[in-house]
Amino acid sequence: MAETIRIDMSPVLRRIDSLENRMDTSISDLQTGVGQIQTDLSTTSAELRELKAAFDEYVMAAQRTANVQRSETKVGALKAELDRQFGHYSVVRRSSIGLLQAFDIGNVTNEIASAVSEELMIESPRYWLAPALVALAAWSRDDKEIADKSVDAAFNRSPEKTSLFFALVLRRQDREDASIKWLRHYFSALDPTALTREFAVILEAASQDGFGPAGAAMCLEMLTRWNSELRSRPDVVDAQIQKWVEEIGVHRGRVDVNHYSALAFVSPQWPAVQAQLESAAAIPAMIDDYTRVRDFDAPRSTIIEDLLDDLLEQLVTEYDDEELPLRREVAFHEAVIDESGDLQRADKRAAVQLEALEETIDAVSLQTMSAISPDALGVSQRTQRVAVGAGQEDFRSATGRFTMDYRSRAVTSVPLHLGPKHSSYAENLGFVGWDGDSSEPEESAVRRLDTAWDTTVQTRIDELALTNSAYIVPSLIAAGVVVVVSVISILAGLFALVIGAATVYFLVEQKRKRADAAIAEVEAARDKAKQNSRDLLRRATAEFVDATLVYEELDSAEPDLLRLINTWPTAANSNHAVTA
Repeated sequence: MAETIRIDMSPVLRRIDSLENRMDTSISDLQTGVGQIQTDLSTTSAELRELKAAFDEYVMAAQRTANVQRSETKVGALKAELDRQFGHYSVVRRSSIGLLQAFDIGNVTNEIASAVSEELMIESPRYWLAPALVALAAWSRDDKEIADKSVDAAFNRSPEKTSLFFALVLRRQDREDASIKWLRHYFSALDPTALTREFAVILEAASQDGFGPAGAAMCLEMLTRWNSELRSRPDVVDAQIQKWVEEIGVHRGRVDVNHYSALAFVSPQWPAVQAQLESAAAIPAMIDDYTRVRDFDAPRSTIIEDLLDDLLEQLVTEYDDEELPLRREVAFHEAVIDESGDLQRADKRAAVQLEALEETIDAVSLQTMSAISPDALGVSQRTQRVAVGAGQEDFRSATGRFTMDYRSRAVTSVPLHLGPKHSSYAENLGFVGWDGDSSEPEESAVRRLDTAWDTTVQTRIDELALTNSAYIVPSLIAAGVVVVVSVISILAGLFALVIGAATVYFLVEQKRKRADAAIAEVEAARDKAKQNSRDLLRRATAEFVDATLVYEELDSAEPDLLRLINTWPTAANSNHAVTA
């Protein structure tokens, strides 16, 4: 009988058990480390998103600050250039009023007046006001020949300004008939579709009775006729309405995105919500601004000379065409400063101002711009108030057009999207994504969101779970080794079979433990992930409700604006013309 061969496998088995224990400890430590790393990665990912948002906000703020600084520097340079190129005009301008006041007092000799005016004439070639001052000095000494030559010279350089200048001067000297002749001469040469900017002085004088009863009647007659002719053209009327629409648009508000951070993050339609909030905010802003215009009540000058001096100063200071290119640049950069460096808004604000700086403008548009951009035309708030009344119907129509436009684009609900990167949990677990709408009931939205998370987690678990197929590859490898060893020795083959089977079992079980640990972590994260997403969804929905309430409150101010327009104090007697 063959002797039975006994192989003592206990040392091998003890060695395998020892190795298994050490590997269990190592795997446990590794899993702890991996878990900590995953936690750190989740925290880091969230912090990076917050840091990116803060950095983007900082970059935008820095860009706007830089825009403001550049514009401030540019405004200073442009004003210096204006002074360099046209600073000598200032001496002539100041001298015109000073000369008239000196004639009133009688404390300057004719010789001094002549010397000063002639010196300015020599120093200011091509400037219309210089020969006009020589004419004044010649009148004071009854030198008709020099006076006529000087008037002709001034008229050739600027017929409109010269006519208006002498109309004001003669009115100041209480020579009303002569003043009316110059005024009639001024009107006769005008094209109501292409008035030059100094016509704003007519509006200013008319609103303050600067030309006396006869002059006021002439201004009213001309303005009424021109308005009637021009307003018979639909394109002219539509242009005025559009100017008012742009003026309302300049008053749009600014939305602090931090108040709606969740909505801005979750809804792809946030820009539309932001736009409707900002547009609706223009209505109360217009009410505030134009209530101040309506309530402005500066006393009229009781001394006609002071009033006319103001008008003359306005005429000689505000309307020289040579300065317009530089003034337009100044207007743009001042708009950048006013809009805190927001170039898009600055473009819109500047567009309103720049129209008032065109070389020619029709009579109706000039009145509209006097209402909208009084500073650009150099007119007073009194004239602005009268001009608003003249454009009452345009203002009213523009309000309807503006509100209709933003209401047509207003949203009553917004889509909501939670993507695979809306949270650190979503990134780590491969969230499948969720889409909904703010109008969906919260219970339904949360239920669908939970379902999306359950699908995500189950998919992740299925990916991590270990199946019997895990035995196939190592078993095939072990079998191959056993076959090779068995060829050499049956005994060694049996030994290799035992060792191989134990090793395969051990390796697969360790892999199973790791998979079970990973699955446990996924299961543990499920509730936290769901709650995080629910909170984000609820915050976004609540912020949309808040935004809707704010929008409705702002939008509800339209009747108040219309009431302000409809009860404008100067509208009843405006006759579509700016007159007192």
